[in-house]
Amino acid sequence: MNQALENGGLESLMDRLPAEVVASFTPEQRAALWNAVKPNSWRRHPIHIRLSFPFVGGNVFVTVVGGLEKRSGERRTRERRMYPLRTMGNILFLLGLGSAFYTVALLGIFVFSNLIEF
Repeated sequence: MNQALENGGLESLMDRLPAEVVASFTPEQRAALWNAVKPNSWRRHPIHIRLSFPFVGGNVFVTVVGGLEKRSGERRTRERRMYPLRTMGNILFLLGLGSAFYTVALLGIFVFSNLIEF
């Protein structure tokens, strides 16, 4: 990743602060700010799939990230409370995904069974 992209988060933060505040930062304070806004390391997982689909009212995206777990137990517990798995959105998504899978499977069986008759 190039330096301009890496500093994007810090530059975006600096642009939103008053000029006199930005001018008062020491190099150590700038380094601390960079550590606070630097890009997440999860973007470097071996499995990283991003898909975007048109949907009623706009686009919908799905991201799948996978790899070795690097988060601490405390962080996993905290994130489990912040982002619970059993939400209405997740349940509806899984039901829709399952329905789509079974619809495709039934269509495949129907087409295949009609091909055998010939």
